[in-house]
Amino acid sequence: MESLKLIRTLISANNKFISEWKRLKRPVLGYTCSYTPEEIISAGEILPIRILGSLEPPKLADVHVSTNVCSFAKSCFNNALKGEYSSLDGYVFSHSCDNQKKIYDLWRRYTTIPKAYFINTPHSTNENSRRFFRDELEKFREWLMKSFKVEISEENLRSTIRTFNENRRLLRQVYDLRKGNPPLVLGSEALEIVLSSMMTPKEEHNKLLQVLLEEIDTREDVPKEGVRLLVSGSIMDNSELLRLIESVGGSVVADDLCTGSRYFWDLVNEEEEPMTAITERYLHKIPSSFMYSSEERFRHTREMAKLFDVEGVLIFSLKFCDVHSFDAPLLAEELREEDGLPVLCLEWDHSLSGTAQLRTRIEAFIEMLEEQI
Repeated sequence: MESLKLIRTLISANNKFISEWKRLKRPVLGYTCSYTPEEIISAGEILPIRILGSLEPPKLADVHVSTNVCSFAKSCFNNALKGEYSSLDGYVFSHSCDNQKKIYDLWRRYTTIPKAYFINTPHSTNENSRRFFRDELEKFREWLMKSFKVEISEENLRSTIRTFNENRRLLRQVYDLRKGNPPLVLGSEALEIVLSSMMTPKEEHNKLLQVLLEEIDTREDVPKEGVRLLVSGSIMDNSELLRLIESVGGSVVADDLCTGSRYFWDLVNEEEEPMTAITERYLHKIPSSFMYSSEERFRHTREMAKLFDVEGVLIFSLKFCDVHSFDAPLLAEELREEDGLPVLCLEWDHSLSGTAQLRTRIEAFIEMLEEQI
């Protein structure tokens, strides 16, 4: 499918839409967390793009960062030191995990990206948190207008919210294609589609998704049937692990990832005052594991497992990702005891090292499931 081929080319800070945006002398702002309110950025005609890492050894970052720092945060910093994000006019960090919070200082000190902003994202969802976060987002809006000499009006915010919500609805339609057996979209393809939406102007991405949804019914290379799996974890910014799973007989039909379903699952209320609606959406969306309570995230994972009729769950914890390392055994226990689902917990480094061991364990898990089905 031509649309899917094009989508794969967009998972890069050098994709054609970003190049065109820069040619028109419009600002580009990088961000590091799904709690970053992209609508506010986009409403000022600033392009928000997700900071992604790579699977190569982070040799430049190792000079500045300890070995026990989150391998994803280190990989993103390494890419910045290499100049991979030289097209950025600024970047914004959200206070998610401690690793990302502290590595913000290193970005400011050692990269040449001209502007930086830190959003103090609350880790709970009570009324005080809501008021605090609303004030934080107003400060962020003011910083954007002052730093980039743009106007972020209520009218522009409303228009941007509608565009972003359309993107979320279209991505839900893509995910619905995975409910069949076999699914019409591979798990690795679905991840690439979601990642590309973070690197493309939403208006353009909506057009691509509409073409993709029209083409998909007639695709000739329909995916093969396999053991239906859900993948859970923090961040997965490339499709290599999902391709590995697919290569040994797994079919990833659902996910609970901040670069997957948690990125787009919740809409912004289009009837509310825009800044209030954005505050509510980001504070009350499916929570990441750095948020105070795990019940809502676990509920989403279990609902995804039922909705997509999964037969097993793979939980990936990034090495040195403390919040997910604490969360993983609790989630595994709930899935096993409440839903009767087999679960395999895996720790992985954000690199290609250890891939052989991961493959062996995943293959054995899938063989066990095949015997039980």
